[in-house]
Amino acid sequence: MLVLERKSGQSVLIYPNENIDPSMTVEELFASGPIRVSVKCREHGAIKLAIHAPTDIKILRDELNKSA
Repeated sequence: MLVLERKSGQSVLIYPNENIDPSMTVEELFASGPIRVSVKCREHGAIKLAIHAPTDIKILRDELNKSA
C-alpha cells in the first residue's frame, strides 16, 4: 500500500511498469487484483490517498514523472 497526500490540482499517475511485456492483456495485468484507491483523511486543503495495486503497476506523483 502506498499513501500519498494530494492537494487541489495535484494528481497521481498509475500505469504498468517498464518490466511489463507489451503483449500482456489487461486480464493478465490485473490477475492479482484491481487497483483500489481509498481516501484516508482530509485536512488543511489536502487529502490522503491509500493506493493498493498489483506489483506490476507503477504509481507516481505527477510532479515526479520524468516524461512530462
